[in-house]
Amino acid sequence: MNDETLEQKLRELPTPELPGKWRAEILAEARREARSQKREVGPTVLVYLRSLWVRNPVTVSAMAALWMLIFVFKANTPVDPEEKMLLAHYDPSRPVYLVSISDEIHLARLLRELDEPPQEPLEQRP
Repeated sequence: MNDETLEQKLRELPTPELPGKWRAEILAEARREARSQKREVGPTVLVYLRSLWVRNPVTVSAMAALWMLIFVFKANTPVDPEEKMLLAHYDPSRPVYLVSISDEIHLARLLRELDEPPQEPLEQRP
C-alpha cells in the first residue's frame, strides 16, 4: 500500500465527533479566557501615524525628502579643522596603528627607555 491509497482511505473514513461534554468544557474554557483578557489598544498617535504613512505615498515621500535634507545639511556643514583634530586626537605626523592596550604599554616603555640617556656603570673606587 502506497501513500496515496492510504491517504485516500483516510479521507473516506468519517470524522469522529467529540463527546458533547468535552466540547462544552472546551468552549466554556475558551469563553472564560476571552472574557478575562483585556484588549490592549496601542498608542493612538502611533497607530494614526502608521496608517497615515502606509496609506499616503505623499507623506512617505515628504519624510524621505526631509531625511535627505538633513543628510545634505549635515554633509555640507563646515567643521573647524582645529576642533576636528582636538576631538579625534589626530596627529598627521604620526602613523596610525591599531594595537591592543598591552602592546601600547609595552611600546611606551620601550620608547621611554630609548629617550633616557644610557646609565654608565659606577666606577669602582679604590
